[in-house]
Amino acid sequence: MDAFYRQLGDRSFDSLRSTAGPWSPHAQHAGPPAALLARAMERHEPAPDTRLADVRLDILGPIPVAPLEIDVEVLRGGRSMQLLQATASASGRPVAIARAWRIVRAPQDFPRLTGGRPATVDAVPEAPDQPHLDMPGAHTDGYLKAIEWRIVAGGVGTGGTAVAWGRQLVELVEGEEPTGWQRALVLADSGGGITLTVDPRRHTYINCDLHVALDRDPEGEWVRMDSRALATPGHGGTVHTTLADVRGELGTGLQTMVATDVRS
Repeated sequence: MDAFYRQLGDRSFDSLRSTAGPWSPHAQHAGPPAALLARAMERHEPAPDTRLADVRLDILGPIPVAPLEIDVEVLRGGRSMQLLQATASASGRPVAIARAWRIVRAPQDFPRLTGGRPATVDAVPEAPDQPHLDMPGAHTDGYLKAIEWRIVAGGVGTGGTAVAWGRQLVELVEGEEPTGWQRALVLADSGGGITLTVDPRRHTYINCDLHVALDRDPEGEWVRMDSRALATPGHGGTVHTTLADVRGELGTGLQTMVATDVRS
């Protein structure tokens, strides 16, 4: 299967069919564009001994499976912390904006603070017979085919919780090895997918943003997600995800969900 993107120029990328989300072959899943914007911020005027600390993506509308232009600017400069903003545009129209804090790395002798985290996480399970998410009525010849999942507990249709290991099966940008942050973001937006419990023929439960904060850079190709979906009638919903790699927990993800009835 193709990579998610093919680079066309310094700022331009062709969105390939693997970016297509589960609800339309013409609209992208938000994971790949989140990672593409993080890639741009990682590469913008890089400073030694710094790292991305968090990435906040705001989805301005359906992100088309079409060429994207990426622009980056520094909103706040400094030696210890910088606030960056990256914008993805399609046909001259902004479709997604991401902001990230890039901070100086903690010194090696800084005290270790664990905050009560478990010392280890479960191992990646054996490969299942069905390695892809099975979502009712979904478009499967895109993002869903580009991601392998190994469910530990819960999952689609089981009550709004899921613990799962996932990995992308394709490159983010053709010819490149993804960074840890890029791998995490490709997966993190799937919190609402792996916990999907509402009937998509009757209700929509779609996020308008994604906020991921990691206190440690991810290692390896596998990302573990411990996700729980919440919704309150008359109000709205959120999906909370604890992210981990094979070394253990490393951060959190949060999605604000728009919960509506399907229009007839």
